Amino acid sequence: MTTTTTRSRAGDPRRSDSRPPGVGGPLRQLVLRLHFYVGVLVGPFLLVAAVSGFFYALAPTIERVVYADQLTAASAAQNVPLAQQITTARTAHPELPVSRIVPGSDGSTTRVLFSDGSLPSDSHSRVVFVDPSDGAIRGDTVQYGSGQALPLRTWLSGVHRNLHLGEAGRLYSELAASWLAPLALAGLFLWWGRTRRAGASARKSTVLRPASLGSTLLRSALLRSAPGLTGRARQRSRHAVLGTWALVGMLVLSATGLTWSAYAGQRVSDLRSAMGWTTPTLSAQSPESSRSGSASDRAAGGHDGHEGHGSHDGAHGTAAAWTADDAGVALTGARTAGLTEPVQLVPPTGDGDLWRVQEVRRSWTPGPDAVSVDAATGGVVQALPFSDHPLAARLTDWGIRLHMGFLFGLANQLLLAAVAAALVVVIVRGYVLWWTRRPTRTGCLARPPARGAVLELLRRRPVVTLVGVTVVAAIGWAVPLLGISLAAFLVLDAILGLAARRVRG
Repeated sequence: MTTTTTRSRAGDPRRSDSRPPGVGGPLRQLVLRLHFYVGVLVGPFLLVAAVSGFFYALAPTIERVVYADQLTAASAAQNVPLAQQITTARTAHPELPVSRIVPGSDGSTTRVLFSDGSLPSDSHSRVVFVDPSDGAIRGDTVQYGSGQALPLRTWLSGVHRNLHLGEAGRLYSELAASWLAPLALAGLFLWWGRTRRAGASARKSTVLRPASLGSTLLRSALLRSAPGLTGRARQRSRHAVLGTWALVGMLVLSATGLTWSAYAGQRVSDLRSAMGWTTPTLSAQSPESSRSGSASDRAAGGHDGHEGHGSHDGAHGTAAAWTADDAGVALTGARTAGLTEPVQLVPPTGDGDLWRVQEVRRSWTPGPDAVSVDAATGGVVQALPFSDHPLAARLTDWGIRLHMGFLFGLANQLLLAAVAAALVVVIVRGYVLWWTRRPTRTGCLARPPARGAVLELLRRRPVVTLVGVTVVAAIGWAVPLLGISLAAFLVLDAILGLAARRVRG
């Protein structure tokens, strides 16, 4: 027996969103208006960030292919001592001091990094690749950031971070990251409300059995687009469903991206410092040393992070009296302490200082352990396991590696690329929805949903509304570009409203 149903106009998902204020609830009206404005105005910034982020997510894998000759040794054999490899690399740049060494392992070449004042910043280092199997130099280029980015990934990072426009360009990426989470959550709110109304309509219209209700609930659980829709309603449904599928990824990218931004990132750093959540560092000074405030107190990597997001590539100090043989002693001491290769060695920057050895961030591992080693004895002076870091510091490290595609290897990179691709499609569909909503006879652009929701909320729920405004203000302070742009939107919207009233007389 078939079920006869009739769909009310209120439950029709194809119905236009152009309703008078208060219909569907003032909160929904406010969220809809905000989603409309932010999507139209901030959409271009998000689109650029998503497209560049797609390629940046895959950059580590692309890099291994493009620079395979430099990164890959002739064999996995370790036939040449580390000291000899360092000496060979120094012949390429005898005028530059060595800043770091990453010994080759598992068939990779050894990286010997040099401080070079002619490069754009301390985050850049000259790097020479030496084959540990035969001692030959395999390449000589520039490395950037603690992520060991070579020129291709460095360029992609620059596009994603600031469009290669310097500090001013960073505003675009921070604005995009600031609005990504609110925009996605607003979309989820609108989609969920529409789904609930469709479910309620199905329940009311069912005559004999709840087949349509079960279908609606199952479709909602699977986040599938409603069947039978055409035109703009179909585009809107696909826009909402895809955005909901990618929601978690968008929230993660927004949160982790903001930690490296200029203004919100500074808020995060201030909070971590105030709460004692900073990443602990190794001291390069030996116990007998009486020096204080030395530049060598910096960590052997510490909380570096995304290339160019305020990170530094390592120690850049005055060359100390150390020999290439000392590097081998430090490496042996680190292995004895339980560190797993690949590791990075930071030479002493002052006489009597210690070698600092830290594991290179790898996929599918909790985080890098570090030790300081006295090259005179080969003994470990200080150990700093990652498990001893504060929880906030560990979360920061995981967030960095997740955002950069390092935490879970290729799976991480493919997931990031999928989220970026989904965001591109959602943005494009959003603009299609905006364009198809325009009045076709006048040729004007689509008008936003009606005003008046805030005043209606204040009338109905004054206390709750004021609490909400306070929370939003606090979030705007913590994420400055979000707060400033939201305030600008409200002011502009109020001015346009007053102007429209005067025109109407």
